[in-house]
Amino acid sequence: MMKPQGDRVVDVGSRSIADAHHFAHEAMATVFELYIVEEDETYARQGAQAAFAEVDRLELEMSRFLSNSDISRLNDAEPGQTVALGMDSFECLCRAKEMFGKTGGAFDISIGALYACWLHEDRTLRQPSPKEIQHAHALTGLNHLELDEEGFCAEVLTEGVQFDLGGIGKGYAAEKVAEILREWSLGQALVLAGASSVLSVSVPEGMSGWPMKLRNPENPNEVLARFELKEGAVSGSGRQKGQHIIDPRSVDVGLVKGRLAAWSVAPDAIAADASSTAFMMLSDEEINEYCLANARTAAIILPHADSGDFSSQTVRCFGELEEIELET
Repeated sequence: MMKPQGDRVVDVGSRSIADAHHFAHEAMATVFELYIVEEDETYARQGAQAAFAEVDRLELEMSRFLSNSDISRLNDAEPGQTVALGMDSFECLCRAKEMFGKTGGAFDISIGALYACWLHEDRTLRQPSPKEIQHAHALTGLNHLELDEEGFCAEVLTEGVQFDLGGIGKGYAAEKVAEILREWSLGQALVLAGASSVLSVSVPEGMSGWPMKLRNPENPNEVLARFELKEGAVSGSGRQKGQHIIDPRSVDVGLVKGRLAAWSVAPDAIAADASSTAFMMLSDEEINEYCLANARTAAIILPHADSGDFSSQTVRCFGELEEIELET
């Protein structure tokens, strides 16, 4: 499942922190960045290299674009065939299924058939027939996937279902990076998994939090909100002009028009990644219910001009957002 993104929907003010060593690495079709506060820069660099090596390993295991990855083998499996999975792929699929349930199907890694239905290969919009939409929906939903927690394997129940961990894999990788940094005693660190997901490993001594800015995807110069990330993660999903977001729950409409961007603050990067995607299509009432049901979770929603009430003043907030400063 491709995660819709703007240019940079989350901006990290920590770039100006002189004591934080900065490291970057290209992987998973994005750039992973680390900010590590540590006196020994050489040691910090070695820890960062170990963390980036883990991201590369995860990409080999979970990318649908690599022919021998776990996800590619799952996509190629025939109905009834059992596919043995690595621990990380299995755990990521379990979390994806959990988030599918929590969001009422709005976050769905089996949306491949719907993307193929609504979009050309260059991701421009096409108008499918009602029959095409109905067929694509019949191949969408994690009810088509059965996970065996004892054998760490999976079974695809319906032929033609296609899985993509792109909407949750970067968040999963960020959590694994944080684990490695803690093992290296480099816990005073911040992890960026591309332009849209940020995870606080822990806040450096003397700081109250990592400074964050949320920007308008259509106008990156416009700051919508500021806050400090103390723990957990923040993730953003957005679309620019010409981009389309597909609601996997909707047979009749399919395309999401009312949201320009959505941000999620959550206890971990996996939940933040998945829920920010879901928030692009959930109603305000559904988002509020989700935040109330999940501790330490919050949402910030930016309507699209198409919805009739677009302006920076119409940014809507849900959940525990007392310390977020909205720009006016």
